[in-house]
Amino acid sequence: MADIVINGYAIDDKLLQKKAIRRCQIARCKAGCCADGVWVDFGHAQRIIAHAELIQPFMPAERRDPSTWFAELHDDDPAFPSGRYTGTTTVEDPSHPSGTTCVFLRPEDRYCAIQAACIAHGRPPWELKPYYCCLFPVVDEYVDADGRPLPVKRLTLDDENDLFNRGGGCYEDCACDPEYVFQIYAEEVALALGLEGYRALCAAVGVTPRL
Repeated sequence: MADIVINGYAIDDKLLQKKAIRRCQIARCKAGCCADGVWVDFGHAQRIIAHAELIQPFMPAERRDPSTWFAELHDDDPAFPSGRYTGTTTVEDPSHPSGTTCVFLRPEDRYCAIQAACIAHGRPPWELKPYYCCLFPVVDEYVDADGRPLPVKRLTLDDENDLFNRGGGCYEDCACDPEYVFQIYAEEVALALGLEGYRALCAAVGVTPRL
């Protein structure tokens, strides 16, 4: 079957498979996906810093200095909108299974301080959270396994990394009816494709949209 291409993304077969899985439970995985920092477009990092006063009350006191939130700046990746990117810093956290976490991961409940701040202030939960974090475990790929640019960006499920071996893979096997993976992650797919793009994918596959 020819690739389904929607809004500039080729939909990978991993999202079109049916699996008996459910989204992970933070109480069990302890936000394993947040064991390390995450790459962020430089412009987005600046937006986060500009909203520091909103975010700081939701972080441990020792992590509230915005100058410590991001690492070195890189300017060599066109996959980021500005072409420049940085990483959120990693901090030691003995209470986390990995021993380290992203600076924004709250130790008391394993939620992202950026997302918690937005929700508490009545803003969209993903308004300021790094894009990669919002999508995960759905990811957008620009290059193939050999680092060569793809002719069309690909939207896929990132299930081949160390996070899954550590139990932070964002899904769990379950005794439930198999369903399309893209439906399990409808919100994330809609973030990447846009709501109408997600609905177009549902129409192409022949399922009722959840959003």
